[in-house]
Amino acid sequence: MTSPACYCGSSKFFTHCCQPFLNRQAKPSSAEQLMRSRFSAFCRQDFQYLIDTLHRSKHNANELEQLQQNSHHTHWVKLSILNVQMGKHIDQKGVVEFNAIFVEGTQFYQLHERSCFIREQQQWYYTEGSSQIKPIQYKIGRNEACWCGSGKKFKACHLISNIKPS
Repeated sequence: MTSPACYCGSSKFFTHCCQPFLNRQAKPSSAEQLMRSRFSAFCRQDFQYLIDTLHRSKHNANELEQLQQNSHHTHWVKLSILNVQMGKHIDQKGVVEFNAIFVEGTQFYQLHERSCFIREQQQWYYTEGSSQIKPIQYKIGRNEACWCGSGKKFKACHLISNIKPS
């Protein structure tokens, strides 16, 4: 069986994209790789990875609990990278601008964010982002690959009740 596509939209298999980062077998070499792996972590509800890749200056005492509470009804659907400034393996800082689509209940939303990253001791960390969230109309075709990365068609996988495929 082939590996499912990565959640981050890179067109790579999950096993060759974000999985080594989430499994702590490798570290992202760029701010964009960290952004993509964090999106995959949100999709998989790997909250410890999100905390581990958040810069220590931004940690809150109850960060894990907040992430768990806020995730119950959120399903991440799609990531689109719009712009990357710096953030390469030779840089110390980087900015990644992206759109992320998610669904809560039957309503789709678009998160537009400019995320800031810093590299310390050969490790990239998320520091902050300025974001806007707005409701959108979004259609998932019945025969499209499911957004969960399973490799199955949407209609055979995560057809969420009350969300009508196009």
